Amino acid sequence: MHLKHGAYYFVGKDKKWIRLSDDRKIALAKWAEIEGELPTVNDDEKPAKGSMAELIKRYMVEVAPRKSPRTFEGNVTESENLKKVFGKMPVFSVLPVHVAQYLDARGVKSKVRANREISLLSHIFTMGMRWGIVHTNPCIGVTKHKETGRDRYILDSEFEAVKAIAGDFIATVMDFAYITALRKGDILRLRLDQITEQGIWIKQSKTGAKQLYEWSEGLHEVVNRALTFKRPKNQYLFCNRQSEPYTDSGFKCLWQRVQVKWAEQGGKRFTFHDIRAKALTDAKNKGMDAQTLAGHSSASMTEHYIKQREFKRVTPLK
Repeated sequence: MHLKHGAYYFVGKDKKWIRLSDDRKIALAKWAEIEGELPTVNDDEKPAKGSMAELIKRYMVEVAPRKSPRTFEGNVTESENLKKVFGKMPVFSVLPVHVAQYLDARGVKSKVRANREISLLSHIFTMGMRWGIVHTNPCIGVTKHKETGRDRYILDSEFEAVKAIAGDFIATVMDFAYITALRKGDILRLRLDQITEQGIWIKQSKTGAKQLYEWSEGLHEVVNRALTFKRPKNQYLFCNRQSEPYTDSGFKCLWQRVQVKWAEQGGKRFTFHDIRAKALTDAKNKGMDAQTLAGHSSASMTEHYIKQREFKRVTPLK
């Protein structure tokens, strides 16, 4: 495996270069898949044949690396938590009652994380059925914890106030995120060759939706602003000083600094993802096609996404 121009490549005996990923963890997993090996994670012992640890490990090598970088990172942590409890159990011995007990115990500390980990476990069993390793999925029918949807709506005045203290770079990323309603990962990995005369071509990393964002006055303005930032190499629209895309953790640090400053001024903090929610909510309130803007495959997905943020303007009597 070789590192070249910020990405990892597999080079076989035929000397052909195969791009793996710009994320080392994902690249290692894909390398292992090509070599037909199950790498040992964190120097742990080789999982027993027929154990949950073996099934989880196969999933993390063959399935998880194909997900978005952010989802993969989450799966790494979630799988480690699952292995601590289920790892030594034979795959056929896991019953719905065990899944329920895990939800209850893990939910004492975090109901949301418990739900996410069981969702991963359920998909692991689904793939296990496909591979002929198990015949049933014990997660089916087990009720998860009820979650309260996030309903933070960013007011226009708040949005502009944060931009004013954020600096030109973050302010420009915020404007681009609002205008396009794109996810953070798709924004940070947007290459300059995706910007064409027709508009900006996007293939959403999470849904795979292919979209052409046609030029508008606002989109033209924010892209031209972004192009003024210095970059040693012309590859990404938003990048660090090495012309590489920001990692999720790297950009999160920049964002947290802005939010801390905003909170010190008495503002109510919000996440970068809340900008996407504001964009979709505003689009619907303006009568626009929020589903197409979001890149969702169904209207119900969009409605579920923005319903907690919808509001009605009310005119007082006097």
